[in-house]
Amino acid sequence: MTKNKYVPHAWETVNCPYCNSSKSKIYERFGSELQFTYVKCSDCGLIYQTPRPKYDDIFLLQAYEEYFYYDENFKYSDENFKLWDKELHEILKYDKRKTAILDIGSCMGDFLKVAQQYYPKCTGVEIAENMAKYTEKELKINVFVGSYVDINFKEKYSCIHMSHVIEHIPNPHEWLLKTKELLDDNGVLVMSVPNMKSLDRRFKLFLKRIGLRKGMWQDNTRTPDHLFEPTAQSTLKFFENNGFKILKYYTYSRKDMDVSTFFGKIYNRKLKLGSNLRFFVTPV
Repeated sequence: MTKNKYVPHAWETVNCPYCNSSKSKIYERFGSELQFTYVKCSDCGLIYQTPRPKYDDIFLLQAYEEYFYYDENFKYSDENFKLWDKELHEILKYDKRKTAILDIGSCMGDFLKVAQQYYPKCTGVEIAENMAKYTEKELKINVFVGSYVDINFKEKYSCIHMSHVIEHIPNPHEWLLKTKELLDDNGVLVMSVPNMKSLDRRFKLFLKRIGLRKGMWQDNTRTPDHLFEPTAQSTLKFFENNGFKILKYYTYSRKDMDVSTFFGKIYNRKLKLGSNLRFFVTPV
């Protein structure tokens, strides 16, 4: 069955999600008909959508339908466990207390399943109720359902983990304030996001600008769900402006999650040209 083409029911114009600046310039038009627009913030350098499809319940359903109606035949992947285990070994270098970990956007609980080996207390947050129930049933891990900033947590955490989730939400500033409240003294936030300035994405944009590549986001059935596309420069400013100290950051790929290969140490840790960014930060 062929899905209908996605057409936003409404549009909204927004300021920069990181610094709220209204000053920007067009960075890229994309989509099958170049109907979406990325602009670059003139103040902090963040690349974000504006105008964008209106962020409301209709947007959430159309953008994340695949998550709300997950495949009930889902099985945990040993390969994913290996990838998460590599990241957790890196996390443990920075989280000295290792008392409790909170995973924002926990999906089916892959990360939390591995984290159980290292943390006595593991908790998730997930917007899709059926995915949260699946994790609770299979792993016996508590998962809060709903928007992160609206949940009333009763405890604090030595580590909060956000992997490729913050770029999907309209209020990243509120998320950081919430995180500061929930972290223990010397607690660590580990945040992974796409790297809009990766060598791969810059090369593809170059090909597009000279006419050798078509627009991004060829899936006509749903809205592009990244409300903004982080860069290292903009995200470092974002953390510092919100009272966080940078402990470490680097780029990585899914094939080299802990950046342990010789090539990865040069390409991702030194040059920071990889497709994803990972930040380790703590409240000042």
